[in-house]
Amino acid sequence: MVNIERVEAIPVSIPLNHPYKDANRIETHSRDVVVKVTASGGAVGWGGGSPRSFPTGETQASAIKVLGDHLLPLLEGKDPFEIESIHLEMEAAIPFHYAPKSAIDCALYDLQGRILDTPVYNLLGGKIRGEMPSFDILPLESPEKTAEIALAAQAEGTKAFKVKMNRDVKTSVARVRAVRDAAGGETMLVVDANSSWTPKLAISVCSMIEEYDVTMVEQPVPGHDLDGMEFITRNTRVRIGADESMRPDYMTDLMRRRAADVVNIKVNREGGLLPSKKAAALAEANGIEGLCGSVIQGALIDAAAAHLFASTPVIVYNESGKAPAWHDMDIVTGFRVENGMVKVPEGPGLGVEIDEKALRRFTSSD
Repeated sequence: MVNIERVEAIPVSIPLNHPYKDANRIETHSRDVVVKVTASGGAVGWGGGSPRSFPTGETQASAIKVLGDHLLPLLEGKDPFEIESIHLEMEAAIPFHYAPKSAIDCALYDLQGRILDTPVYNLLGGKIRGEMPSFDILPLESPEKTAEIALAAQAEGTKAFKVKMNRDVKTSVARVRAVRDAAGGETMLVVDANSSWTPKLAISVCSMIEEYDVTMVEQPVPGHDLDGMEFITRNTRVRIGADESMRPDYMTDLMRRRAADVVNIKVNREGGLLPSKKAAALAEANGIEGLCGSVIQGALIDAAAAHLFASTPVIVYNESGKAPAWHDMDIVTGFRVENGMVKVPEGPGLGVEIDEKALRRFTSSD
């Protein structure tokens, strides 16, 4: 029998090669937590989580404390294959705090795959696809600058964009128009208001941007406003996507009410790969499409997301795989985006390796 012998949590902050700005914040680093799980026999699993002050109220410091005080002590001596039981114990020990739980979940799956010498997607139902189109986020810049960023990314092979919008409707609509004109008609465009609109404003803006062939409008109103999400979804022709409304404590009601056409399933926010598969099954049962989401995060988390979309039919859109474009250096090797396609890692576990030198370099001191 294999047991967990040692667990560690490491705060990692990796600089972005360009600042990220949306309706709520500006970011200059991805601030992740990394969990290392060592089993009897010497096998090691790695997993990452990216705490977000918006919208879940988590920070890197709080995630490290929750891991140290509440979650990591639960793992020692456990069978790493008893992941359902471990999730139950984590939730009983402290509710919410999904980013640190995600880091543990992904580390356990990585460990399982390495012990069994198989990719994680085989532990999640098997591979149905080996790649998905890459995706990039276009921050709140002038329409001209946004189009310039899009063209540069497109030249590198990016096939889809999420255009950030806010309450400056005139500029936001001009931003969408500029990107469509620059990127051409074949590029997929998603827009994201990051909860900054009211329901009626959302419907008005949807009518303004419909001519630009927008695939979906993501999270137009605050996450808790399921009434607003339902009202918008029923009164616009553009698909409506749920992101902040896909918190684990909201998602059942959201999908029961069909208050979105697409749900953004984020390994990081749902609490790991196992809860993400359950969220995807709930979406499938309700006839709602899935998007494999991400935040500003390192490639260790992107790798976990790649195994999710590799093994989950209801996920038909992808926004993971940004890390190689957003970071000049990372803590992992083996995660690839080629010719505009995110490649599912094929090695054992998550299929990526930790660069110990880079890990030390980017370990946070505060």
